Amino acid sequence: MTMRYCRGGILRRPSAFLVWSALLAAFFITPVISQTFDVIILQKPRYLMAYDAFQQSLAPSQLAMIQPFVPMKIIKTRDVLSDGLTSCMKVEVDGDILFLLNDNSGKLAGWNKLGTVRIYKRKVFLQDTISIIESRKIIFENSADGSQSYLTAGERCVRYFEDEGSVYIKCIGKDPVFGWIKTLSTEEGILWKKVHVADIRSEFSSVLRERIYGRVQQMNQILAQVYTLLNRESGKRLTAPQWYANPQSESLSFTLIPNSAIDLYPKSVELLKISLQTYLLGISYNVLITGNKIEIKPR
Repeated sequence: MTMRYCRGGILRRPSAFLVWSALLAAFFITPVISQTFDVIILQKPRYLMAYDAFQQSLAPSQLAMIQPFVPMKIIKTRDVLSDGLTSCMKVEVDGDILFLLNDNSGKLAGWNKLGTVRIYKRKVFLQDTISIIESRKIIFENSADGSQSYLTAGERCVRYFEDEGSVYIKCIGKDPVFGWIKTLSTEEGILWKKVHVADIRSEFSSVLRERIYGRVQQMNQILAQVYTLLNRESGKRLTAPQWYANPQSESLSFTLIPNSAIDLYPKSVELLKISLQTYLLGISYNVLITGNKIEIKPR
């Protein structure tokens, strides 16, 4: 351990344990602060060259699941993969972190195949869901072709961000579509209303899913930082434990890999469970720990 002298005693470089404690404290007590993001929207995201949060290459079938015109928060315009060489853009898509590869010119790889590309600067994400109260009052403009139609009573929409008086949304349904609407604050309760978490009994809103996935990803980032410090101090090349989503599970489920890590960090697992449970207040779901899994199931 590196030491240096100073007036009043010896200063030691913080140990991995202290860094772990500090990061956990920040993770669980730091309030959510509104941030602005640049946003990129692509017509044909299936032509991207992309890696997931753990820098595993996405297969074509996985890329096909990224919806056209979904808004992507730009976390870092210019980043590099863990090899320190490969240029990429780091983005967040509905709660999932992705690394989009750049070509030699600095543009996204496959740029000529991506179709329409729009970038919006410094946007605050609204991150809420609204329900339409009255039919044929709010006009929806489809991002795909610019066509316009009226929203109908009972439709639900996820609101992402505002731009020049319009709000970018996703209409939730069997075939979700993205586009623009205008919603005045004076019309709330008359033409539309916010859907509160307490009103959602048998489903998760996409915003709630995004918050849950985001919280788990924050924990993964903490684990990665701690193990980077551990490896630096020990000279070893230990792999950080990580939580992986289980897409085939009927419930919302995450598995901690390797399995042995569940016994190393029981306190942090319990704290993560408590943190996720706070998102579920008012709805009939519980967070359960089963072996090396965290599952969110109906009561």
